[in-house]
Amino acid sequence: MIRRLAPTAAILFLVVAVPFVASGQSTNGSAKLTYKVLPTVKAQVVPNYASGYGPQGGLGSGATPTPGPNAVANGGTVDFGNVVAGYQYLYKYAAQVNVQTNDSAGFVVYAEGATDLNGSNPVPSPATYPILSTLFWLTSSSSNTAFSPATSFNKTGGTALGVNGSNGIDYSGSGGTPPAASTVWNSATGGNISQGFDYQLRLSGSIPISQFNVYIVYTVIGN
Repeated sequence: MIRRLAPTAAILFLVVAVPFVASGQSTNGSAKLTYKVLPTVKAQVVPNYASGYGPQGGLGSGATPTPGPNAVANGGTVDFGNVVAGYQYLYKYAAQVNVQTNDSAGFVVYAEGATDLNGSNPVPSPATYPILSTLFWLTSSSSNTAFSPATSFNKTGGTALGVNGSNGIDYSGSGGTPPAASTVWNSATGGNISQGFDYQLRLSGSIPISQFNVYIVYTVIGN
């Protein structure tokens, strides 16, 4: 999980009011100070953030899904482990986004795939598989299942930084911010608040055998 912060800028300014003085008169002047507090936005993304994290579902696949070796409590990666093509899986407590901001107008959290799904072991042909309609997100809930309605992650239109986006996404060439379609959380208030997300994996029968990986990049921007 990669996170990027984009704090909202603000301006400190002074307004000095000096009263008009008529000829031959004297008066005491006054100054009025008007200012804005510099908003701050901080965020943290925690994978596997609660007890019971990991994959569920795969009904009929004959497999009992368990988290893969890279999944550890309150860290690591979202690792579905061994899954079977043609089935759907729900990954409970995949990621929790914690935001701390003094911006009373709130913030928006975006999430996108830095790339499509990259196959690595063995390397399939083609080497990538579309993230669209394969990996989905939904807010964490005890009622979620592998078949709950969910929203697909999209591959970013920005520039992936580092190897396959391991250092985030550069949006400077695509409007400066992620597209509205990649919004996963829009809060109208500030403070110190958190939101959990489950992931859903929908594997078509045509997906090749491989170890796939993708970086999901979270971007937080103050309103």
